[in-house]
Amino acid sequence: MAENGAEVRVKHLNKIRLFRQFGQDTLSEMAKAAILRRVPKNKVLTRLGDIPRYIYYVIHGKVRLSVPLSDGREFIFSDLGPGDTFDLTRLFIARHSDMNAASVVDSDLLQIEAAFMASVFDKHPDLALKVIPYLCQATHDAQERVIHSASSALSIRLASTLLRLTETPHSTAAVNGAMSIHISQTDLAAMIPASRAKVNRCLREWERRYLTQYDHGSLTILNRTALESVALGYSRLTVQ
Repeated sequence: MAENGAEVRVKHLNKIRLFRQFGQDTLSEMAKAAILRRVPKNKVLTRLGDIPRYIYYVIHGKVRLSVPLSDGREFIFSDLGPGDTFDLTRLFIARHSDMNAASVVDSDLLQIEAAFMASVFDKHPDLALKVIPYLCQATHDAQERVIHSASSALSIRLASTLLRLTETPHSTAAVNGAMSIHISQTDLAAMIPASRAKVNRCLREWERRYLTQYDHGSLTILNRTALESVALGYSRLTVQ
């Protein structure tokens, strides 16, 4: 972990789009309570059913949000990387967590007690008006993803998930001008959710038609336009 001074913590807070609106004086106040924390791989930060005490900002590494399914499988709701925050709902309500949060790799996080943030809002109630639209948008996006996953064919869900992953820089890399995503088929299946066998069958069909190519944990998008058509349900490649 790099140096842990107040100026460093203010710098990290200033990178969070939501907190950047608070102004330097408030950020300096928050920095005094923030903790830079090194988290080892597979460390559970929040368990399903817990009442989380902290909000987190990912500086380096990856944190996975997931929910266990009744059949024993895991539904990966999101993989968070540098620049992402989570448990922001704790800023306003104390409620049991509806998912697990655990580090996928060794990670550096900025941790702030939710109780401290509540005291900040008590002193600066106008700041709450800046946070509410942010949380409403996040809730809307989450609802759309769940509805889409429940009502769409597997290939539509898979195409939509891959396109969403290309929007997160920590998940992608450019290879010979094409977008490549480092992810296992097991994790892809858990994001849909579906069986790994069905995901593998879909990817093999897409590879045969030159939409994507999968090799040793790396998926390359060869034809983004065609993949977008699949995600929208316009393509004949949309199968259950």
